[in-house]
Amino acid sequence: MNEYELVVVAQPELDEDGMTALNDRIADWIKTAQGEITATEVWGRRQLAYPIRKYREGIYVLRRLQLPPSATATLERSLRLNEAVLRHLLIRKEA
Repeated sequence: MNEYELVVVAQPELDEDGMTALNDRIADWIKTAQGEITATEVWGRRQLAYPIRKYREGIYVLRRLQLPPSATATLERSLRLNEAVLRHLLIRKEA
């Protein structure tokens, strides 16, 4: 198991229920891949550096997690296919 940080930028039009559903869906993907979330920080609505799909703002969420290396491709594919996610970044933390 490696340690990773996942930053997700979600659509700004999501309400609290929509964000909760998105966060639960991401947590389910991680748990399905035998991973574990160690910390979650909601950074909130922030201005984007450039428009993404005509959005100028996004809702940022940072997760620290442990995940098998073989599961990262599946997680990133799931995030890419989710329309509520504007951008994501998954990086491995150095030990």
